[in-house]
Order: sequence, then structure tokens, then C-alpha cells
Amino acid sequence: MFKIRLTTLLLLCSLFYITSCKKEVKQKEVVQYKVTTNKITTETIQSTIELLGDIKSEGRHDLSFLVDGKLIAVKVKEGQTVKKGTVIAKLDQADYREAVKIAKAKLEEANDQLGRLQKMYDAGSLAEADYKKIVYLQQQAESNYKIYRNKLKYTTLVSSISGKVAKVWVKSGGGISQGEPVVSIIDNNTVYASVGVPENKINKIDLTKEAKIIVEATSDTLYGAVSKVYPTASKMTRTFQLDVLIDNKKDLFKDGMLCTVVINVNSSENIIKVPLDHIINDIDGMKYVFIKRNDIARKQRVYLGDIVGNDIIIVKGLFNNDELIINPPLKLMDGNKVI
Repeated sequence: MFKIRLTTLLLLCSLFYITSCKKEVKQKEVVQYKVTTNKITTETIQSTIELLGDIKSEGRHDLSFLVDGKLIAVKVKEGQTVKKGTVIAKLDQADYREAVKIAKAKLEEANDQLGRLQKMYDAGSLAEADYKKIVYLQQQAESNYKIYRNKLKYTTLVSSISGKVAKVWVKSGGGISQGEPVVSIIDNNTVYASVGVPENKINKIDLTKEAKIIVEATSDTLYGAVSKVYPTASKMTRTFQLDVLIDNKKDLFKDGMLCTVVINVNSSENIIKVPLDHIINDIDGMKYVFIKRNDIARKQRVYLGDIVGNDIIIVKGLFNNDELIINPPLKLMDGNKVI
């Protein structure tokens, strides 16, 4: 009986030992992956600043009458294309026609009187002082006639430029004052992106290089030359207005559209770029890559910057000489051995 129990005990111990050995063998099996790496290197690029602005028309004109009067007609509508010389609006001419009629009659009377007295003066029978007085009155009458004739002409407002009516400010039937805006007309062939540059950046702007403009409404990216930097800062924002010219012959960009302007500055910076397809999206929305460090795969979170061609700038997370794992295996995890 004792022998049977001893034999059973020995068998159990043997089984336990064999099982333990198998577990130990399994524990010693280390998963490793063969990977390809690229060494990270920094590169130097020109520094830029990114600013928000809006599109403005270079040729915006607010048209107004040069005289007061009653507005009887507005001949254009918003969005209408007009040519230089197109009639925009008209004032009631009745009072001005009457004024011209009276001024003309006074001029004719002055001319007639001057003609009669001229003969007397030439004959020596009129004092020079009296002659000069009538000459002055004739000149004054002629000047008044020209003034009223011009005022009559000014009752018709014509466009001084070719362009598009951006805004009609008035309605016919009411009185209007001299200088009061009637319409705004823009020449959209050339527009500009206008941005405010911070005062600590204005002296660093590189005016020799074109700026990049991204127009939000059309998703267009284009380039233009810096055309003007205003010499004084805005008292409200403490920024200097900077304008970048944009060719707009296709009339794609409208006054007031929002845009982003990327301007070169007189300095450079070191950056790290990696191919876009090397960036992995984590389940929680974070971005990361795998790097090889001491033959171990490390899951490295990265912060992304601008896209440059097929690459993307890494703002934070990678360093010079890091070994970036290219096309990591799907099952690769942080801490796996790699060769």
C-alpha cells in the first residue's frame, strides 16, 4: 500500500515538473519583429509667420454727387458690372436749369454793357476806374455762368472707373447732400490680402519673397508679392497693415473674404519631417510613430505641424538621430523586440 502511494506521489511530482518546465520554456519565448528604419535628421528652412486677414479690393471707390439735390433716379443695382462713364444716378435738374438760365442772362447783359462802354473807354470818354469796374462785373458774370453750368452737369453722376457695383447706399425720392456716398464700385481685377503684422515682427519681414495666401471660401492657395507695409501701427491692435497683391482676372476672390497669409521672415529654423503615411492614428485620436531604441520598439506620440508635399512637420515628439520604423508590422506593440 505504501509503495502504491509512493509511486503515485512520484508520478504527480514528475507531471508538475514537466508542466513547470514547459511554462518556463514558453516564458522564455520572446516575440521579435524584423523592421526597416530610417534615421531622423533635421533640416533648415526659412521661418514664416502665419496671419489671419481678409481680401480687399484695390480699386474700391465710393461715388457721390458734387452738389446737393433731390435724388430722382438710381440707374444701377448691386452686383451690376459698369464701365467708366456709365450713368449711376440723377438729381432733379429744375432748380439748376433755372440758375443757369439766370446766370446766362446776367452774362449776356454784362457782355452787352461791356461792349458799349469799351467804345467809350477807347475814345477816352470813360474813366479807367469805371471801365475796370464793368470788366470785373463781366468776369464775375462769366464765372457764375460756368459755375452753375457745371452744377447742372454734376446732377448726373457717372462712374469714374470700370468695375462692379458693390453697394448701393441710397434710394431715389429723397434729398441727398454733396459728398454723401451713393454707390461703392470695386475694380476686382486686382485685389489684395490685408493682414495686421505684430509690432515685434514687422522689422523681420522678408519683402523680397512672395507670400502664400490661403483663401478659406474657395480653398485656393496662391502667391503674391508684398505691395505695401503701412508706416504706422493701428492704435487699437498695435499691428502694422501689410498688403499682398493678388491677380484676380477670373473674379474668384471677393471683397471681404477671409484668408490666411504666410509671410517669410529674415530667419531660419530647424525642423523634422516624416512621410505622411508613417503617422499612425491611435484609438483615442492621438498621433504616434514607432521608433527603434536599443532594439526595442517604442510607441512615440508626436505633435504635427504643416504638411509639406508628401511629408508632415513634427512639432514635438521626435529628435535628431531617432530611428523611425518604416511600415511597422500590424501586431507591433510598444516594448516588442525588433531587429
